Amino acid sequence: MNTKGLRFYLFFFALVAIFPVLQQCFHFFKVPELSGVFVMSHKPEYSFDALVDGSFQSNADVYIKENTDFRSDFVRLHNQLEYTLFGNINTILMLGKNNYLFDPNYLYAIEGKDALPNSVKIRKKDELTKAKYLLDSLNIPIVFIIAPNKASYYSEYLPIAANNIKTSNQVYFKKLLVDDSIDVIDVDSYFADLKKESKHVLIPKYGAHWSTYGASLAADTLIKCLSKKIKRTIASFNVINVNKTTDAKYNDDDYLASLNLIEKWKSPELSYPELIFTDGYKPNLLIISDSFFWNFYDLGIVDNCFSEQTSFWYYNKSIYDTKRSKIGDRTDSISIKDLKERDAIIMIATAPSMVDFGYRFFEQLNQLKNE
Repeated sequence: MNTKGLRFYLFFFALVAIFPVLQQCFHFFKVPELSGVFVMSHKPEYSFDALVDGSFQSNADVYIKENTDFRSDFVRLHNQLEYTLFGNINTILMLGKNNYLFDPNYLYAIEGKDALPNSVKIRKKDELTKAKYLLDSLNIPIVFIIAPNKASYYSEYLPIAANNIKTSNQVYFKKLLVDDSIDVIDVDSYFADLKKESKHVLIPKYGAHWSTYGASLAADTLIKCLSKKIKRTIASFNVINVNKTTDAKYNDDDYLASLNLIEKWKSPELSYPELIFTDGYKPNLLIISDSFFWNFYDLGIVDNCFSEQTSFWYYNKSIYDTKRSKIGDRTDSISIKDLKERDAIIMIATAPSMVDFGYRFFEQLNQLKNE
């Protein structure tokens, strides 16, 4: 290598080394943060003892690495190279065939790797039976929706074959609900039956939940079930058009963000229904669900079909109103007065959520004292 070439490379690497320092001082560019949930370290506090034992130096080293400008760009570059060269993704997700993305917890649920001990199942069975007796005495129906399991729906795209077992939490609790005469809307089985004939994607390739279109099918089934349970014509909706696009909306490609790649993958064609809402009774519902319920907000169903008094208890931990605004955090207390004003209770869970079957709601019901 000649002297001119050597100087060029030395200048280039010096620039690469010093540019983050200049960015740290002057902030020439706005660097997008990484997507996902991270536990970031705090800026270490200096003390003589921490300096002597070396903890200050080690904590400062971690802090500086995490807060270096352009770190997020370097991480994206690293992730892109890992995927492009080796087909790896740096996330907790599993990369399936044809780039289908899966949460491994859904596969574990199919295979029963998260199956609860018999002692816990028996306890939850007793809690459900007692809670059902209380709700019956208050004339409050409960409807349980089993949301679809993406790993079973797209089993042909899993990186490894799933070993379905009959002792999974979902199988056990579905039977338990039916035995206790609780209405069960098994969307997991419903979507499996529709898969071959459906002209619309029911579970998105890069999403965690049912698609926006799939959610509209679940909502329609729920409203029809509620109308029968409370014996009233409930405000509903009709689909007047379905728009197809490769531009994913709402959370239909929510897995992609966690990949933190330079090049975002293009979604396959997805369907988005246009709804018109019909008049009818708007029930006051208590909805306890995992993240599958958010699509109902996206479709406008919560605001147009349910009463303003309806509450969404997200994992039975946070309370949201019909406008999707967070009201506050949940405590273990439940008001009998509040329950008596409800037309029905809706509970939604997918296979991994069955580990926390009922989200402790049935246990809390059994701790109630009449007011």
